[in-house]
Amino acid sequence: MQTMRSRFFILFLSTVSAALACAAPSGAELSAQNNGPPNWVASALKVSSAEESQRVTIAAYLSFRNQAALDDLITAVSTPGSKLYGKYLTPAQFRAQFAPNAADVARVQSTLQKLGFHVDYTPASGLFVEASGTVAQVKASFGVSQNLYSYKGKLLRANAEAPTIPAAIADIVTVVAGLDDSAMLRQPDHLRLTEQTVAVAAVAAASGKTPNAPPPVQDAITSVACSTYWADHQATLSTVVPPYAQTLPWLMCGYTPQQLRTAYGADQVKETGKGVTVGIVDIYGSPTIVADANRYSANHGLPSLTAKNFTQILPAGIYNVPASDPCGPQGWYEEESLDIESVHSMAPGANIVFAGDVCDDPANAPLYSLIDEHTADIVTNSYGYDGEDLPAWFITVENQYFQQAASEGMSIVFSSGDDGDLAAINGEASGSWEATSPYVTGVGGTSLALNANGTKQEWGWGTERVFLNGVTVPANGAGTIKDSGAALPFAFYAGAGGGPSLIELAPAYQAYVPTALSEFTYDATSGTEVYLGKPHRVTPDVAMVADPYTGFLYGETFIMANPPTPDPGCVALTIPREYCEGSIGGTSLASPLFAGVLALVNQARAEIGSSAVGFVNPALYALDRSDSSGPYAAITDVNKPTSPTAVLRGYVTNLHELRVVTMNSTPHPLVEGTDTSLRTTAGYDNVTGVGTPNVPAFIEALLLY
Repeated sequence: MQTMRSRFFILFLSTVSAALACAAPSGAELSAQNNGPPNWVASALKVSSAEESQRVTIAAYLSFRNQAALDDLITAVSTPGSKLYGKYLTPAQFRAQFAPNAADVARVQSTLQKLGFHVDYTPASGLFVEASGTVAQVKASFGVSQNLYSYKGKLLRANAEAPTIPAAIADIVTVVAGLDDSAMLRQPDHLRLTEQTVAVAAVAAASGKTPNAPPPVQDAITSVACSTYWADHQATLSTVVPPYAQTLPWLMCGYTPQQLRTAYGADQVKETGKGVTVGIVDIYGSPTIVADANRYSANHGLPSLTAKNFTQILPAGIYNVPASDPCGPQGWYEEESLDIESVHSMAPGANIVFAGDVCDDPANAPLYSLIDEHTADIVTNSYGYDGEDLPAWFITVENQYFQQAASEGMSIVFSSGDDGDLAAINGEASGSWEATSPYVTGVGGTSLALNANGTKQEWGWGTERVFLNGVTVPANGAGTIKDSGAALPFAFYAGAGGGPSLIELAPAYQAYVPTALSEFTYDATSGTEVYLGKPHRVTPDVAMVADPYTGFLYGETFIMANPPTPDPGCVALTIPREYCEGSIGGTSLASPLFAGVLALVNQARAEIGSSAVGFVNPALYALDRSDSSGPYAAITDVNKPTSPTAVLRGYVTNLHELRVVTMNSTPHPLVEGTDTSLRTTAGYDNVTGVGTPNVPAFIEALLLY
């Protein structure tokens, strides 16, 4: 009988090394001296000059030493088959070999202080010095303007010219971050089935007199009916909506932790993530997170979060932000709740470290701190920039973060985004930074149909939806629904981000990715393909469930929409607060779930005396893909539906509203497996990457390396 172990192979180091020589990631080769205005300024509207007294944070970056040696080390420690595979550096060893000289770091600190800045933070490696001062000090010290621009609904500060680095540190400082507000473009990649927008003023009013951001108002509208397992609740339309069946299932209620573990086979393994630490980075910090996570854990049979398995690292004043803060604190409260509860669901025995950042931090310092101190074995990040329209220096310095993590054996995981190929937003199809870094694992999304017997279907996530006309829905959602057909056309709602990077060349581990995906992009203006000239990095690398219509049941504290009455599915706390559980999705779900899977892998490797899997991409792409559907496949290939598939979404507050929501198809004309210009196909694709993990076989496969 064929065993699991016989079904995997390892790429030989010589092959990978040769490929690396031909296709080194471009981000590692960029010059960080280009510290001009961010690219987005060219398409932004100048509004005014920034106030001279405004306080801002800057970060002066130095460079790692011995960059070529660092590149070689990462290849060696991350490539299966290498003699150095898994022989990672400690943080102290990394600093000794690659960190800037201590005297240079001290010179930067001293110079910034003499210029009037307050030195706030310097990581142990000395890669950068973060300091704060006024707009006037920034202008005087670096010879730049500081203007306010309207861009993508935000009012952002930026310089209009390249800075002049002060002579005392010009020979060692490569770039000064924080001359603009690009950091405020970070956004979480989650979607809750919310059909209305609650004004900030209304949210603040509901919280009483406090100026700080309270929990958000509960604004999700419960569906008339939902399915506990795929299609266990259905209804029949009186008018068919071609090309879909007349009888359709209701959307999923939200999968429980046990259901998700079943869907990916984690219920078949003994590993729980014990002894492994998963880091989570978000902006802000939910003031109710511990209570919420523990209510959730009690409801779903998970261990409680205590001081032994949960740590928060939060900057001072993180809870003292108004609801109007420009990065939207309440949306990030949802993100933290989702991230922690999904990691805890997939790896209930793992330790969790949450690091909260401030909205305008130019250095993403909490993420780097987790790396520089090796606080976690795996770090999941469920945010991105909706493209790569960022300064070249920013790409360079974040790649340095991720290179350090790879050398230390850390896994850095990013969500791939929720807006498909981004062509409608940016004009050209592309992946999103930071998922497009060649040193991180980008996690795409699927729609998951879990059956009551534990089997499943899984498709690439791409959602289109349409309202029906003349609808009357039975109060229980069962039987026949009166309607007079669809209010066409269908419209795109959301889908897994992916596609080629426009700045990063193809890394070696993606050598087999089809050139149609790595060498071409799509231009929305002309409606044509654009040749990139050579293979580029393509995202995502792997995928897990993300579709909110087949989403995850999570819990969070909200403000009652109509106090003192709790909303449907909610439990009253102290009026007007309530605890609610509901369905949520987005690649913000997929990323922490995959981080949880890696925690299971690392526990299994530790138990046989092996190191952590670390930067997993070279091993991930080296797995045998000759049989991607059998029980011994480490990775399950994701394909399009075999026939047009959709679900119903109703509204308990209005029985005359009903939507038909597609699963991975564009119905005008019908194209199955589509997510904007992205396609779910056999083998690697730019919606789901190599596929989804089959946890028992995935663990065993990675034990061989």
